[in-house]
This record gives sequence, structure tokens and C-alpha cells, in this order.
Amino acid sequence: MAAGGLRPYPFLRLLFPLVGGMVCGDRWPAAWPAEAGAVAVLLWAVLAVCHLRGHARAYGWAAFLLLFGTGHYLASREWQETEFDFPQEPSTCRIRIHETPEEKDRSILCPSLLLEEWRGDSVLAYDRPPLFLLYFPKDSLAGTLRRGDELLVHARLSPPSGNGNPDEFDYARYLRRKGGSGTAYVPAGHWRVVNHDGTRTLRQLAADCRGQVVALYRRLGFRGDALAVLSALTVGDKDELGDDIVETYSVSGASHVLALSGLHIGFLYALFWFLCAPLWKRWKPLKPVLTLLLLLFLWSFAFLTGLPSSVVRSVTMFSFLALSALQREETRTLNTLAATAFLMLLFRPSWLFDVGFQLSFLAVAALLFLQPKLYALWPVKNRFLRYAWGLATVSVAAQVGTAPLVLLYFSRFSTHFLLTNLWVVPMVSLVMYAAVLMLALTPFPALQQVVARGVEGLVNLQNTVLRGIEQLPASSVDGVWVDVWEVLLFYLFLYLLHRWWERRTAGNLRFVLAACLVLVSWHGVQAWRNAPSRSLLFYNVRGCP
Repeated sequence: MAAGGLRPYPFLRLLFPLVGGMVCGDRWPAAWPAEAGAVAVLLWAVLAVCHLRGHARAYGWAAFLLLFGTGHYLASREWQETEFDFPQEPSTCRIRIHETPEEKDRSILCPSLLLEEWRGDSVLAYDRPPLFLLYFPKDSLAGTLRRGDELLVHARLSPPSGNGNPDEFDYARYLRRKGGSGTAYVPAGHWRVVNHDGTRTLRQLAADCRGQVVALYRRLGFRGDALAVLSALTVGDKDELGDDIVETYSVSGASHVLALSGLHIGFLYALFWFLCAPLWKRWKPLKPVLTLLLLLFLWSFAFLTGLPSSVVRSVTMFSFLALSALQREETRTLNTLAATAFLMLLFRPSWLFDVGFQLSFLAVAALLFLQPKLYALWPVKNRFLRYAWGLATVSVAAQVGTAPLVLLYFSRFSTHFLLTNLWVVPMVSLVMYAAVLMLALTPFPALQQVVARGVEGLVNLQNTVLRGIEQLPASSVDGVWVDVWEVLLFYLFLYLLHRWWERRTAGNLRFVLAACLVLVSWHGVQAWRNAPSRSLLFYNVRGCP
């Protein structure tokens, strides 16, 4: 994007101040006074006057302040909704299990909504029930708990807290960003079920559908890693994934395919248009009808997967992309991506701090920015080589766009990512399409069993090759430590590099080199100030002495 290139992307220009306000609102939440509404009305009036008078600079500043304030207000309000007045003593509560109970090493975790609480002689009823993580001792009785059950429990509700160690993971902030208010341990004998399968939300019904699909996989004979990977790839159920298979996918650089998101939705999107393209090319008036059917197909799939946030945001993005294709003028995919992020953050600001949200949008943005330029570096005439080159450039662009965040959150860089993606992306597409066919053959059990064996073979082949890549020398670099400022400096360098690519002037090149120098210097200073294990010379390279 060259200088001034933001003008054709209005939603991208609106997104920056909104995100800035949300970051500040999350870091420094504040209760907004009633006078803030009057200020917002005043800013709207200034926007209208500046638009009529043609004062572009004043219009831009007023829009910036309005969006920044909106972001701060929404993030602060979401933060305040998780605040809770914790009692000093244990209390009796009526709760509803909100999500599927998760079995831990020593307990069973039940994310639950607090409906009512008895404190002494008073009863507190919550119109907006706060979310608590309740831990039950692992026994046969707790193992019968299901999503939607209503219970009476007697426990002490506590705010989330860490161990107080420097640089440790901020669990309290993480939980509140997920909408949780606190935690509690419920001892054995201090709870009882008062209502099985109570009021069920749309998300709970969707999770039931996902469970039925996984149960169908079991009836078709899927077991072990094949069941785990297929469930993760198709319906986003990761409960069956073991530590070994997760480590294999992580080290080989294929962990992104286990997180149901844009890649998988893109396969289904492409499959639908491939099947319907002959129809709308012959009868143009059918295109709006087919677009409506596409939206219904994508959202039905999202419902089938349990409506997780990663799938919802991916389906939302492809829905905007499908609707924008109805326009006669050229579709600007980057603006569609920014519009999706803008509307989703207005709905739930905490998604901004979700790792999956950040990785998904940065990967797609990197594809839009970098992949066309990388692909143009080598004009390939051979059809198969052209496909491989295109897949390689997609892999490199996505890796460049997400590598800083992967290092920040996971401290690992998979060195064989290019080889992995050349293998896993086509394999995942085959597995996805074969799984769709397998589910469509449910009325024909005999044929479904035949296809199921083929799907099982594909999944096992995919896992076997990834285990081989995992065993290659120097398959990953572990223990890489970067901070937030290094991540921001890298993306600044990437933007300046793209700007120089668009306009190759000496001035733009100087900015690129300066950004690279600042980034390397900052990393060197941080490595020197911290422990030697964080230095570049002490990174742990897997498979090397």
C-alpha cells in the first residue's frame, strides 16, 4: 500500500482509532459519566458541519476522537460487566452449567452462570448472570454433569489471581477478557442437581449438534488420533486431541489447521462456488439466490461446529465477501476484511485480545499484502509448478504475517513450515471435502462406511507425514522471547517495506533500513538486559546439540 493508499479502504481507516480506544479501555477501564453522551452528540454535529463545509482535516480529527472514545467506552463497559462483589464467606448459589464440562487431572471444570446467590437472609438474583469457573472433585457423580444442568452449590466465590511472579501469565486479565468473573472449588457433597437440561441457549443447542457429529464419527469406527484430528478439522472439537498429536502439529508448523477458522471456511466457500459456478454463469439472475444459499450453508456449518468465536468471525468475513461480490464495481477484499473486524469488535471488544482473532486477521491481511507480490517474482508457465509456487507464496506470506505473534505467544518458530504447508494444505482440503461427502451419505450407511474408511486413511496419512517432518533435524526453534514492542516494530518494518515496494524511492528505502535497525537494536538490548537464555545464542533448536 503506497502512501495515501488508505483512502480506498474506509473501514481500515475507521478500524485503527477504534482498536486504539479498545486497547486503552482494556488497560485503563473507566466509568463514563453521563456528560460523555453530550460530547458524543457534539462530535456528531461537528462531523456533519465539517462534511457540509468540506473541512477534511477537522472531519478526520472529529471522527478519530469519536471512534477512539467509542472503543474506550465499549472495552470499559465489557470490563466492568465482569466485576463482582465477592463475599467474605462461602455462600449458596444456583448456577447453570454454561459449557461442556472439561475433565482435568484432579477435577472437573464446569464454566457456569451464576443465577442466584443467598447471602445470609438476602437473595441476590442476577439479570445478567456472571460467569464463574467451578471446579468439582473428580468422581462418578460429577462425571454425570452436563451442559445446561442447574445446580445448587455451596462454595466460596473467589476472584482469579496469579502467583505474583514477575513476567508470569496474567490469568486474571485473561479470564476477564473471556467474560469470567471468578472461580470456585465445590467440595464433594456440597452440591446437588435441581434441574437437568434447563433453559438452553442457541450456542448450547449448536454444541449439542457438534456432539452428535462426533458421536457419528465414533459409530463409523474412527478412533484415536484419527478421530481427534477429524473432529478438530471438521467441527472444531479438540477434546479428543492428545498431547503427542498436538506437539506433532505444533513442531511441524501445522497447528493452525487444528484450529477451525478461515482456512476451513475458505475450503467450503470454494467448494460451494465451484459447484454453483456453472449455474450463475448461465443464468445471471440466479447469483443473488445462490449467494443467499451460500450464506445459509456457511452459517449452518457454523451452527454445526457449536458457534465458536473463531468460526463465527471467519463465516462473518466470508459472508461479507460473498455479499460484496454482488457489486458491479471491483471488490476490495482488504476493506471487506476491515469491515468484518470493525463490526465484530463493536459487537464484542474482547475478541481483539483473542489470539485466534489476531492470527486469523493478520494471516489474511498478509496474504492480501504480500502474496501477490511474491507470486509475481517468478512467472511460471507449467501448470503444476504454478500451483506449487502459488501454494508456497501463500505459506510464506501467512508465516511472515503471523510469525511475530507466534513468537510472542508460543515462543516457537517452526523452520519446516514451507514443507509442511505444501503437504498439509492439500491434504486438509481433501479431508474436508471427503468428510462433507461422508456426512451427506448418512441416509446410505453402506456407502458412508466405504467413504469413512477413505477419510480415515487420508487422516492417518496426513498424521504420519507430519510425524516424519517433526523428526527432521532443526524442526523448530524454541525458547524465542520477544515483547510487544518488538512485534509492533516488526509490523512497522513490514508496512514500510511494502510502501517501498510500491514506490521505490531513496526516502522510502531509508525508512525501511531505519525501522530494521531499530528493531534489531531493540531486540539486542532486550536480550542483553534479560537472562542469557533469552539471547539469540541460547535458543533451543530441536534436533541439534
